[in-house]
Amino acid sequence: MAIKLSDSEFIAVWEKCNGSPAAVRDATGMTERAVYGRRKTLADKGITLTTVSAASSGAQPTGWQDVGRAYKRQNEHSLQDGTVLVFSDAHWWPNQPKTASHIALLKLCKELRPRIVVANGDLFDGARVSRHPPMGWVEPPTVKEELDIGEEYLHEIYLAADPKRCAFYWNMGNHDQRFDRTLAMQASDFGGAVDRLEDRFSDWDFAWSLCINGNVMIKHRYHNGVHAGYNNTLKAGWSVVTGHLHRLLVTPWADYNGRRWGVDTGTLSDPLAPQFEYGENNPTPHTSGFAVLTFKDGMLLPPELVEVINGDAYFRGERL
Repeated sequence: MAIKLSDSEFIAVWEKCNGSPAAVRDATGMTERAVYGRRKTLADKGITLTTVSAASSGAQPTGWQDVGRAYKRQNEHSLQDGTVLVFSDAHWWPNQPKTASHIALLKLCKELRPRIVVANGDLFDGARVSRHPPMGWVEPPTVKEELDIGEEYLHEIYLAADPKRCAFYWNMGNHDQRFDRTLAMQASDFGGAVDRLEDRFSDWDFAWSLCINGNVMIKHRYHNGVHAGYNNTLKAGWSVVTGHLHRLLVTPWADYNGRRWGVDTGTLSDPLAPQFEYGENNPTPHTSGFAVLTFKDGMLLPPELVEVINGDAYFRGERL
């Protein structure tokens, strides 16, 4: 159970833990996200608490420094054995049927008992706060309607995966940014008084990216184009898991460092749903599904995909 700390008490714990957010989390019972949130609150008051460098703690060096950032730069997680489910680009609108990939995700959350579930960006669509003008007299859902359906669906996933055994991460997507950007541009005086996206969805740990075991990077987007998966892993030097392009694929690569993969997690939505009307009914490689990552002895095994074909979700040759 988390202890309530005054500002001076929190600062004392921070200093005792040598600036390690994970150590503060363990010492106080706070979530790591809450630790970062409290540090940001102090930063807004002019009190800067420096995070210990990853190098000094013996971890993979990442140069963390989150003061002055809109979002935490990176979450890190060590995983020896277990499953990670990564979904993205749900673009949830109300009054639409659940997709087969969404139902499959709930099913595998229960069957595979994942250690980590990653919402890899663009869960929120932000149709009414887009920089793109509406097409015709269309009436897209309000921000509140989108938030309400997102809250319902994410809570389903949270319960199915079981928070007693699973960690939950949300990597910011470009559509997710519409929420905070619109607040900052149109209601800047409400800063600190109105919940941001990460405040509303407090069960999920927000950042730009999630690094697993110092060699697997999960983030919403990196390179674009048909060779994005290849370029992601080639140029990063790690296995890289992204969303954004909605294509759902695994691209292998190997060099003297060994074999690794570029993974596109597709879309949890229906590619023909009205939120994608900008595609003008052209043929599209967008595919509904998500990725399943399996770690054994700390090593990522070949990534697997859940893919929707003719309205049914398939995984390992079985219809889910």
